[in-house]
Formats: sequence, C-alpha cells, structure tokens
Amino acid sequence: MSEIRGNTVTFDPNNLVLTAGATSASETLMFCIANPGDAFLIPTPYYPAFDRDLRWRTGAEIVLINCSSSNSFRITRSALEDAYQQAQKKDLKDTSR
Repeated sequence: MSEIRGNTVTFDPNNLVLTAGATSASETLMFCIANPGDAFLIPTPYYPAFDRDLRWRTGAEIVLINCSSSNSFRITRSALEDAYQQAQKKDLKDTSR
C-alpha cells in the first residue's frame, strides 16, 4: 500500500483490518463505534442496503438527513438539526459522545 501511494505514507500492519468488501467493512466499523440504540445521521439519497449493512446485526439506527435536488443535495444546517431532533425524539443516542 505504501508503494501504491508513492512511499509518501507508511502503514503499520498491526493497525490494518482487511475485509471481504464494503459491506463487511461497514458492518465492522459500526460494531467498533456504535452500541445498540446509537444513531447515525445519514444524508439522502443514500445506499438502500445501509439499512441491512449497518443496522441488522449491530443494533445501530439510521436517521435520515433529508437533502433536496433543489440545492444539489447539500446538507443544510436546518436539515441536519431536524434529523438530530428526530433522533432525540426517538431517544436514540449520539455516537459522537
């Protein structure tokens, strides 16, 4: 991997985890950073398989940030705040704490 990056970075093999694809990598990440009942805010549109990949076995929840084509699907402050309030109403925990 260092060679591919032009030897501008180094990697410690003890800090690497290899997975069999994006699905297993995403799920492994969720197990590492979330507990059942924790919530992740994910902007729309989003990859529909996240419902399966990120939630089924981990117990984490997804709360959608509604984005619109009218602003090129940018995440707005109001959309982010609305999603956060929706998660709080559902008594979901913020994973950043």
